[in-house]
Amino acid sequence: MVDNITVGEEINQQLGDKIIYQQKTKDDFPTIWVERDSIVSTLNHLKNEIDNPYRMLYDLTVIDERSNNKRNGLPNSDFSVVYHLLSFDRNEDIRLKVPLKEWDHFSFPKTNNSWNRKHFNLILKNGE
Repeated sequence: MVDNITVGEEINQQLGDKIIYQQKTKDDFPTIWVERDSIVSTLNHLKNEIDNPYRMLYDLTVIDERSNNKRNGLPNSDFSVVYHLLSFDRNEDIRLKVPLKEWDHFSFPKTNNSWNRKHFNLILKNGE
C-alpha cells in the first residue's frame, strides 16, 4: 500500500475495471459497487492479494431497494448485496455492494473457501 493514498484510491488502481461506482457515505467507509460477476474475484483479491488484506467478513446482508426513490446516481438495483470487510492490519473497514435486479433470478455466485466457511450461497426468494 502506498502511504499517501486512500484505500478507495488503492482499490481503484488495482480493481478499476471491476468497480462500477464508488459511493460517498456518512460513515466514511470506502463503499465500492461491483458487478455480480466480479464479486468473487474482488473478494479474493481483498482477502488474499492486497497488502494488509481484509481478512474478516464482518457482515453480509441484503437491502431491498425497490422503494428507494432517492438513488442519487447509485447503480440501479432492486436489491443490493452488501459485504462489510475488516482489515486488522490497516485498522480499516470496506464495504462492497452488488446491485441485483429481479430478473437476476435472485441468485448470487458462491464464494469458495472464504472466511472459514465452505460456501456462501445467497438465494433470494420473492416473498419467502
